[in-house]
Amino acid sequence: MFPTLGHLINYLFGTSVNFPMPTYGFILVLSFATSGIVLNMAFKRKERLGELKSHKSKELVSGPINYFDLLFSSFFYFIIFYKVVGIIFEYDIFVKDINSYIFSLQGNIYAGFVAAIGGFTYSYLSAKKKFSEVPKYTEVDVFPHQITMNIVMIAALSGIVGAKIFDILENFDSFMKDPLDQLFSTGGFTFYGGLILGTLSVGIYIRKRGISILQMLDSGAPAILAAYAVGRMACMLSGDGCWGIPNPEPQPEWLAFLPDWMWAYNFPHNVIKEGIQISGCNGEYCYMLDVPVFPTPFYESSLSALFFLIVWFVQNKIKAPGTMFFIAIGLNGIARFFIEKIRVNNEYHIGGGITQAEIISSLLVVIGIVGIIVLHKIHKAKG
Repeated sequence: MFPTLGHLINYLFGTSVNFPMPTYGFILVLSFATSGIVLNMAFKRKERLGELKSHKSKELVSGPINYFDLLFSSFFYFIIFYKVVGIIFEYDIFVKDINSYIFSLQGNIYAGFVAAIGGFTYSYLSAKKKFSEVPKYTEVDVFPHQITMNIVMIAALSGIVGAKIFDILENFDSFMKDPLDQLFSTGGFTFYGGLILGTLSVGIYIRKRGISILQMLDSGAPAILAAYAVGRMACMLSGDGCWGIPNPEPQPEWLAFLPDWMWAYNFPHNVIKEGIQISGCNGEYCYMLDVPVFPTPFYESSLSALFFLIVWFVQNKIKAPGTMFFIAIGLNGIARFFIEKIRVNNEYHIGGGITQAEIISSLLVVIGIVGIIVLHKIHKAKG
């Protein structure tokens, strides 16, 4: 496993660099970048087909200087340079405990003030060039692909909040024992929480801009699947505990063509330091599982990549707007429901025991099927 990017770089290139950026966080960012690329491609495709139109937006040409914005941007520059330069000059302290350093008052105050003054001066001079007593606006045509970055940022921020909220609900006992650790830990995110809150937030944003909800859902379907495929590799590569149940059985002969780790894996050097001590290992991450488990993050990532390809290549054959989204969530729901049977998760005491993901995935399958049927009937009725 690769708890940090340094571990991954050293493994790939045989180096010995000490680069403490968490692998989980880096790949999570990469997953949002992937979703942005795919979403942009989907938007441009629908714009070419005439399924998505531009919308009018007011753009400020000139106006009074907004000193609140100037001060806010200066504060932002201060924080960034205060921390970044502090990390550069206090790297040894930073690598010992990344979270503690980031959320502490440690940093380089001189760099912070220089950046704040420089940022304020630049922003002020730029604003002065557009100064006028009365705000003047012009209307411009904005196409959906031009606001891809806005959508991704909204989805990312609301998705992270939603994923953290659902994780807290799923592990409420752990949260009550140490709320701050659970809130600010780099792990502990529930995909469905991110999907639900992210979709709602983006829906509100695009609705205000007059973009078709159904066309947006279709464009977002492959982006969500691609992001999930990449994001699940964060769990796999870091070993964050989102693995399967113990699997001590030998690999079946009919699967002999696959690497052993695809059947059962003990996640050596996992980021949560779970399991037994690795003999001869010196360092912080020297643990592996005593009994190998199903590598469920790999299964989820692979299936999501497959679903992405299916949705991407059949989209030209689907005529009813919104159908692709319901196909995507239905496929994801089916896969997640069955993977839950071999995955470690907290259960709610309902019936014989059921997990949060089993409840949500079951609902997604039902919603997916109903959505496909309803949209098909509506499209057929319209001729």
